[in-house]
Amino acid sequence: MNPFVILSIILALCVIALVIYIIADKIKTRKEIDELIDFLTKAQDRDEFPELGLEAEGRMKILRSEIFKLATTLREQYAGEVRKNTYMAEMLSNISHQIKTPLTAINLMTDALKNGNLDEAQRRRCIANIEAQTDHITWLVRTLLTLAEIDAGVLVLKKEDVAVKDLIGEIVSSIAIEADIKDVSIDVSIPDGNRITCDRRWTLEAFSNIIKNSLQHTEAGGSIKISSEDTNLSVNIRIEDNGCGISKKDLPHIFDRFYHGEKSDPNSNGIGLSLAKQIINTQNGTISCESEQGKGTVFEIKIYKSATV
Repeated sequence: MNPFVILSIILALCVIALVIYIIADKIKTRKEIDELIDFLTKAQDRDEFPELGLEAEGRMKILRSEIFKLATTLREQYAGEVRKNTYMAEMLSNISHQIKTPLTAINLMTDALKNGNLDEAQRRRCIANIEAQTDHITWLVRTLLTLAEIDAGVLVLKKEDVAVKDLIGEIVSSIAIEADIKDVSIDVSIPDGNRITCDRRWTLEAFSNIIKNSLQHTEAGGSIKISSEDTNLSVNIRIEDNGCGISKKDLPHIFDRFYHGEKSDPNSNGIGLSLAKQIINTQNGTISCESEQGKGTVFEIKIYKSATV
């Protein structure tokens, strides 16, 4: 056969093969694009992403993978925003509920003062009540704002070298009269050398909330013991009372915000222990609680010396 004819046939076969490859590749590419469009449509309309096939190769496989990563990231960010919005809605609802009670009391006292039929002693009681409720609202708003700042990670806490004995002593002095009235003894046993690194003001707030909680739930004739131990890893503060104790049902929730257990004071707002825990945790510390109904409660706080807990 003529070599020219043979060469022509070979060239023709190559052209046909190339055309078939291009057509097949276009069909495959079109199929993969259709699959991507189908994936994005399903991802938009469903809570979960459909699985991508594993047969794609080369640049199309990379494209499919990157789209999947981007879609997953966007879905996670969306879920995070939903959680934040839900939290803010619950927070605003709780703030409204907490402020409603003292505002109602203020309105009642104000109406009584407007009446004009009160004697001097009654007027003074009304004014004192209004001042007390106003102070409570101020404390409540400040505490809720602090919690919000901690949640957002924007609360600036100082790093101060603080003597544990001085910190606890200041708290005990502030509640001494209330403890005497309730006939509850407070025994403090803290070595002079025990020191922690913390923001003094906010740590005072946290420890005060815990000790006041113990005092609130300790009956007449009871006692509160506060001790401290300095170890290689941490400084441990133990607050132990022989009060009414906490039920097994309530114990897992005592640090939950706005939680009210069966033994809670009706006037309690349910944020003191939550605030204490968040302040302690933010300062490289932990707090735990053990309790038994009828026997008492033990809070143990650990402020770690290193950067790891």
